[in-house]
Amino acid sequence: MTDTALLAVLLAGIAGLTAGRAWAAALRRGERRDRPGYRDSTHYVQGLHYATTGQTDLAISELTKVARDDPDAVEVLQVLGNLLREKGQVERAIQTHQGLLARPDLTRAERAYALASLGTDFRKAGFLDRADQAFNEVLDLDPKNIHALVGLQKLHEEQRDWRDAYEIQTRLSRLRKSDATLVLGYLQAEMGREAAAAGRDDAAEKAFKTALSLDRRVFPAHRGLADLAFPRDPRKAAALLEEAIQIAPERAYLAFDPLARAYAACGEPSRFVALCESIIRQDPRDWRARLALGRHLRSEGRHQEAYGLLLRAVEQNPQALLVHLEMWRTLRALGLQSEALDRYFATAEESVFYRDPHVCTSCRYRADDMLWRCPHCHEWSTFVEERLGPPSAAR
Repeated sequence: MTDTALLAVLLAGIAGLTAGRAWAAALRRGERRDRPGYRDSTHYVQGLHYATTGQTDLAISELTKVARDDPDAVEVLQVLGNLLREKGQVERAIQTHQGLLARPDLTRAERAYALASLGTDFRKAGFLDRADQAFNEVLDLDPKNIHALVGLQKLHEEQRDWRDAYEIQTRLSRLRKSDATLVLGYLQAEMGREAAAAGRDDAAEKAFKTALSLDRRVFPAHRGLADLAFPRDPRKAAALLEEAIQIAPERAYLAFDPLARAYAACGEPSRFVALCESIIRQDPRDWRARLALGRHLRSEGRHQEAYGLLLRAVEQNPQALLVHLEMWRTLRALGLQSEALDRYFATAEESVFYRDPHVCTSCRYRADDMLWRCPHCHEWSTFVEERLGPPSAAR
């Protein structure tokens, strides 16, 4: 269920509860009190039904009719504006929410919600300064407004303003009384990566260590500390990466390249072979460990051993182009060469394929690389490798 669908359910419930209480109180006072006419409208009922079942176009059509017939239907206009934004009709969403805010009869809560929705409209439209202003106006009305705080945090993240995003996330976790240490850890890791890129190694190290003190699963913090340590102490860098693999074995492949460099710098390249073999024993389906080990063995001239490993990797994940590229290089090294093959290999290497698929478990957004924050739903640590598996597994 989308945020807007959930809002439709909540607003319908709240509206009904509020109207019921007001009606009962009016009866006790001897007054006649009719509930708003739009709640008897079939368009209203049908529109909420469509909104809660994800049929956004139909919901917009029905709720537009309600708003046209009854301009006082405030909660309908709230939902309608958000639905328009979801469908990409951001200009209409802005107009709808601005029209609401022009009304003098809104309650404090209604005004705060309309402002927060307008801020989200502006953020979606790329008007970041206006979004920031709208969210802060909400917080002036209600410093604990979750909707505005979430919007402001996402805005800071999109602007790569990690420090302010961290401060907002801290406030949110206190208000929600929830554990947000993993997200806070990733935000600290981003601060560390930014500091490292600017050559501020001390600040970077402090941020990475803070990230790991919040949650040991923040893999980029392990990697960041290892990168900082490598020039001075490659043995320490290797130890940091080994620890990261123990904590998050599903992310081990992200440490393979720096680990191979660290072991080589220590004069112990055989440790990389032992590591990959250990991972393969623990999970015989781990094609990435076979790929990394095959690449390493090929670099040492052990082409036949590399071929065997890569053949198993192809069997485990035939859809991954990375495995095929390494296999082609190994076949060349084994002497399988011709002008036609060379042209084919060169064309394949330069082509854009479904190279290294990862998928967000929250919104199903796909990316070639492992991303720590989804650019679509903005959630942290939701990407996993999407693998179809060997053909025999599909039958």
